[in-house]
Amino acid sequence: MSPPTFSQIKAQVTAIHQKIPQARIIGIRSAGRWSGPVEERDGEQSYAIHQCDSPLAMRVALRQPVDVGTTKILITPLEENELSEDILLRLAKRRLFQIDAWQIVRSLFQARAIDPRLTRHSWIADTLLDALSSDGYPAARGGFLDAETVWPLLLRKYVGLEAEAPDLTSILKWSLDSEATQRFRAAPSAFQTAAIEWLSEKAGPVADLGLHCIVRLDRADVVPLGLAMGVVFHPEAAGKLEKATGKLEERFLGGKTPEPKLMLRWSAAATEVVRALRHTDPRAYRQTLQRTDEILSEIQSDKFARLSDTSPLGFDQRLGRFGQVLADTVARRSWEQLEELHLAHQSVRSHDQSSREVRRLERVDMSMRLIRWFGAEKRARGDKAQSLPEAAEQHLHVWGFVDWARLSLRAGDPVRALSEAYANCFDAVRSIREGQSEHFARLLADWTKVGSQSEDIVPVERVLEQIVAPLAAESQVLVIVIDGMSVAVYRELLADLTRHEWIALSEPGRSSNRPGLATIPSVTEFSRTSLLSGKLSQGSQNEERAGFAEHPAMLARCRSGFPPILFHKVALQEATDAVLAAEVRKEIASTHRRIVGVVINAVDDHLLKGEQIDTRWSRDEIKVLPALLHEARVARRKVVLLSDHGHVLDCQAQSRPSDAGERWRNPTGALTAEELLVEGHRVLVANHRLIAPWSERIRYGIKKNGYHGGVTPQEMVVPIVVLTSTDDIPTGWQEQPVDIPDWWDEPTIEPVLCKPTAPQLKPKPTDPRMLFDLDAELAPISNADAGSSIPDWVNRLVTSPVYDEQKKLAGRGLPTEEVLTKFLCILDDRGGKMTTLALARALAFPEMRLPGLLAKILRILNVDGYAVLNRDDASDTIELNRDLLLKQFDLV
Repeated sequence: MSPPTFSQIKAQVTAIHQKIPQARIIGIRSAGRWSGPVEERDGEQSYAIHQCDSPLAMRVALRQPVDVGTTKILITPLEENELSEDILLRLAKRRLFQIDAWQIVRSLFQARAIDPRLTRHSWIADTLLDALSSDGYPAARGGFLDAETVWPLLLRKYVGLEAEAPDLTSILKWSLDSEATQRFRAAPSAFQTAAIEWLSEKAGPVADLGLHCIVRLDRADVVPLGLAMGVVFHPEAAGKLEKATGKLEERFLGGKTPEPKLMLRWSAAATEVVRALRHTDPRAYRQTLQRTDEILSEIQSDKFARLSDTSPLGFDQRLGRFGQVLADTVARRSWEQLEELHLAHQSVRSHDQSSREVRRLERVDMSMRLIRWFGAEKRARGDKAQSLPEAAEQHLHVWGFVDWARLSLRAGDPVRALSEAYANCFDAVRSIREGQSEHFARLLADWTKVGSQSEDIVPVERVLEQIVAPLAAESQVLVIVIDGMSVAVYRELLADLTRHEWIALSEPGRSSNRPGLATIPSVTEFSRTSLLSGKLSQGSQNEERAGFAEHPAMLARCRSGFPPILFHKVALQEATDAVLAAEVRKEIASTHRRIVGVVINAVDDHLLKGEQIDTRWSRDEIKVLPALLHEARVARRKVVLLSDHGHVLDCQAQSRPSDAGERWRNPTGALTAEELLVEGHRVLVANHRLIAPWSERIRYGIKKNGYHGGVTPQEMVVPIVVLTSTDDIPTGWQEQPVDIPDWWDEPTIEPVLCKPTAPQLKPKPTDPRMLFDLDAELAPISNADAGSSIPDWVNRLVTSPVYDEQKKLAGRGLPTEEVLTKFLCILDDRGGKMTTLALARALAFPEMRLPGLLAKILRILNVDGYAVLNRDDASDTIELNRDLLLKQFDLV
């Protein structure tokens, strides 16, 4: 007979204390002898354990003093009838208790019966006694101790598996804990076998395979192995990876032939687990994916990693595939046959790594935009601008987007095939852009020579007069000049600003602001000085500050003693405030200072760097800009964002000798094919004549990251942006609708415009508290413009009882039936799904205002919380579930 263990004794005492808390002397009959120490302690509990082989020994033990709170236990081989009454009288229950592990377990759980699935494993009782804590065990539900109660306790205690109802996902998640799986491997085989049996019963056959892998392998590769299964058993790999399957069986599955359906289930659960790690444990996430690629390599299936939505190697393969199709598309000039390219693009976007490789994905998207632009350009070829203002408008609204997209490809990609495809795409775009630049430059040369003027373009020297001064008549203004900001940079920056609290405004009578025009040469000493002084001139910061303060049109709008004030780079920061100097903050906050100007050199400084840097132009990239915008918003100032000139980036530009600037030279020597002679009063060098390149391929100075001074539209066209963060719109000005070209977004078809069939409603008064009149902006399209009637289901929707009830529940401020009808018509015509940008453009609606409109429409359409209309933030798309709508509104 084996001796009693301390765990058994402790458990027996605990069981007795549950019924007799005051018991301090307990007798236990055991044929096995206690050979341990007399004094034992477990947490706060103390035990005095005596081996008593005779009644005399028991009497001696009973006389031994013990501390208060210590339980005395007498272990004896004697029967109760061999003990005298004086001994029994002092024992708990006046009896000897028998060491019976299952009986003790029954007592500990206050159970009347125990699940046979437990009692057939004799070791479970002793294991439960070993695992007993000072808190004891919870009472068995209904007095029946079942396996569903015991196994979670054992697994939590001995292998760290925390799951009351374990499923495949929880087991795979647990397998990532190397310490826990090592404990499982080190557990007795009886424990392993029984645990696998029970877990497999709960979690299915895949759990059985995975747990046997943990026991058999040196490292717990269950999750990465499951991810690899998704490649090997992918439907597209059928019949192509027999050797890999054999290696998988041999190395990881103990020679068992896997069932594809089970392997795909394993893969799906592993994918769920690893995706959860992205935010909770990035290190484990990376390690798991790295191990997945190693396994794919070990079984020689790594060439098919592209079939995985999680494998980093697979992501690179998808990028490589996209690069191959992109290169082929550019080479064949097949701008209308894009099905294969769209599939490759979607494959990249659907990979998990795309959410981590944001910049790389942006370049993929940019290349897709350029391909769509190729098609649009082919259809519009021959439609050249007939005047300089028209060409400047084209650059502001189309070419600037093209430059933003193509210049983002300069950084290439780590995947060679994609990097080479980007280079080919870039060259193809540049070839077209060079022709456009030459045409622009020749229009500029003619316009400058004859001294032309136009109301459709604003020379930099007149920007303060025509834009800033009129705004200052009604509002305080902060003028921010970003030196060297091209239209491409402006477009990227504006997209970021208008996603936040700033709204772009359009000049009175126009849907967008006019382009500005830099001086010639387009360099800081001429163009910025002319901009800030309001007259064609050459100078430095001193002349700029003086000219800004004395500008007649702006000065007329200012309070006496508080003329316009201008801060340059040196004055923007100080030792006590590394972000924005206190003096600048004070002037922006001042109610007396009508006009404050600030010059930021972020873009110009970027051009000075010799190395190629992949810069993402946002408000946070320009470090002082967030602080300036914050102060302007607090002070309720309008912001005028300006540039003095643009720039071209170095894209293998050829060096030419020059006696003047980096992108212009004196009018001596013969003209090359890439140069033009420009003359006129806006040419601010001696004799008002110079030679400048119309091509971005030419530079005259040392190699830098970028240059300016030439006559390309990238250098000459100046963006003018007016921003507000309040509901106070200056007289005549209006919110600027989305002015992004169609090809920038996903391909769209012109919507079938809805012809209203309901009687026209009388216009209701505009709520003076509203910045934007939804009803006016989204008014019904006139019959003359309508292409077809409203779909029948839309008419039935807005006349349905459920619709009326939803409007009552949704509260006030809802869009009218006409607004909702136009919205639904556009979405329905696009198949029910559009990006928010495309939707805003189709509605001619400011993008920043769209979330407000969507929120109101959601209150009407999403009956009982069902997602009739849904916005997916990841893909930035709006989707209408028409079938669900018809069901929820009782229209079917």
